[in-house]
Amino acid sequence: MEKKSGDGPNYIKRGKKHKFNFMLYNSYSQLMIVPEYGRTLNAEEWSPVIDALLEGQHFVLATHENSDGDGLGSEVALALVLRALGKEVAIVNPTEVPPNYQFLKKLYPIAFFDKKSEEAIQELALCDVVVLLDANLRDRMGSLWPHVKFSRELGSLKLLCIDHHLEPDDFTDVMVCENYATSTGELVYGLIYAIQERVGRNLFTSDIAEALYVAVMTDTGSFRFPKTTPYVYQLAGDLVSKGADASEIYDSIYNSLTPSALKLLGAALSAITILDNGEISWLFISQDMIKVTESKLFDTDLIIRYLLSVPSVRIAVLMVEMQDGRTKASFRSRGNIYVNQLAKQYGGGGHMNAAGCLFQFSSDKAQKVLLEDVRLFLKSHKEKGFLQ
Repeated sequence: MEKKSGDGPNYIKRGKKHKFNFMLYNSYSQLMIVPEYGRTLNAEEWSPVIDALLEGQHFVLATHENSDGDGLGSEVALALVLRALGKEVAIVNPTEVPPNYQFLKKLYPIAFFDKKSEEAIQELALCDVVVLLDANLRDRMGSLWPHVKFSRELGSLKLLCIDHHLEPDDFTDVMVCENYATSTGELVYGLIYAIQERVGRNLFTSDIAEALYVAVMTDTGSFRFPKTTPYVYQLAGDLVSKGADASEIYDSIYNSLTPSALKLLGAALSAITILDNGEISWLFISQDMIKVTESKLFDTDLIIRYLLSVPSVRIAVLMVEMQDGRTKASFRSRGNIYVNQLAKQYGGGGHMNAAGCLFQFSSDKAQKVLLEDVRLFLKSHKEKGFLQ
């Protein structure tokens, strides 16, 4: 086992947390880094990622299915950096870019991989490095994963992952997973500074600052979530000083609803159910509701925040029926309620207070199973003294 000196961060080997004074490589030569609370990675700790980025020539960057501002902003920023370093870079995602993030495509092209896109398939076939951003589970790569897996089995591809969610899978060559970071964008911000230190030149541009500001702003809930430390405000200020227009970015993302999305929001708000003495808020959006309002799946993304707006609610659940019969579930919680553990029961994941999963069966069955489990989950938290 190869060992390198370090300053004592926590590392993950096969999903278990250990505290060592050196970098830990497992038997697959994979590296997974999770620093202690309140830390940021230094240039030495970023070195396995930087080595791979500088050695590679042809890159594909990707984020998770149903992409959000953090994943999209992070991959656009990193793509711009790699292009400045003379690399060939393509962004290829398993699902389309939501309307309120389309402006990011003006900063860098983003391709949609639908198994029919010859250009996207060719990019995956030719690349020597894939970088997955804002996801640490292989299933979150969706339709991309079989192609990436095949190339890795041929020994022609290196897979990197940069993420900030809990409980990562062990499936990459190098994984940096800093679950105390507010966002993957925060990590990429630090990575760019570390690359600058290595190559001895400035890489930040106004476009990179804009993309990273999108990432950090959206995943901090516009800088209001608990992990938004003074460092994050300093980071945001630095990005604004580098050219990010905070007002314009906010307006582009949050004040760009279509009439159809607004109709869906109205229908959804009237369908919210408050259960169990106000502790659970519950909403199911059917395909019929989506069709009647002529809206799209991504129009449901902003609805979840309304479910937690009632002060008594401990857990909010949004379930959306998908066209293929599966059911997408999103969870939000208050306090010490680890909804990522709830999502994990169904193959999902996320953060302590924000998580999600995808049920592989009908919405009727999903609703029945999940409501019972949510109640048991909340009850167990009470019994363990997590709730006042």
